[in-house]
Amino acid sequence: MSLFQLCFASLVLISVFTTPNEAQNDSPEQTGENNSSNVIQLDGRGGLPVPENLQDLKTLSLNLWIKFRGTSQQVYRFVNEAAQFHAYTYVCKRHELNLSHGPIIQLANYYIQAAIPAHYEEIEFALLEPLTKQQQQDFFDDMSGDLYAFEFGYRTAEQTQKITNSGETKKTYCEGVEKEFKDSYIALRATAFKRLKEYDRLPKSN
Repeated sequence: MSLFQLCFASLVLISVFTTPNEAQNDSPEQTGENNSSNVIQLDGRGGLPVPENLQDLKTLSLNLWIKFRGTSQQVYRFVNEAAQFHAYTYVCKRHELNLSHGPIIQLANYYIQAAIPAHYEEIEFALLEPLTKQQQQDFFDDMSGDLYAFEFGYRTAEQTQKITNSGETKKTYCEGVEKEFKDSYIALRATAFKRLKEYDRLPKSN
């Protein structure tokens, strides 16, 4: 599949999944105002920076994620909620859930790899065209991993701040939200297995 075919397929994927989220009903708050120290400045090219190399393209991908991460499209919402749950298990380590993060993170990365290139323009694809298919996939794997790590870090900081603002101990706060996140996990896991099975990407070991 060529890069332009990938872009087209990504656009189709996003349009197909512009439906109410199968995981949680609460959409994440708008966070477009969030900034990062390594986000490059935007120029007049439709509000997008001009990448000159693959590192610039990764930075552009972060800009695109920040720009669109608060939308109601299911691909973005799933990643947001997956990272939010992942952050909960990191902050609140004592819970009764028998966790299997793998399928959820796998689907989140798959969605990122579909969503971000759909917003690339010809200049972005020109940087990728000289690469082999494996090199292109390596780039998308690195990009999606970086963006998921960004979302996970943001959600971890957000939950830590919520505990501080609540005036409660971490133990009390975590016990108070355990039922909410248990329901979230069940829904996220069900969605992950359903979608990965449809895409023939279900991991052999769950």
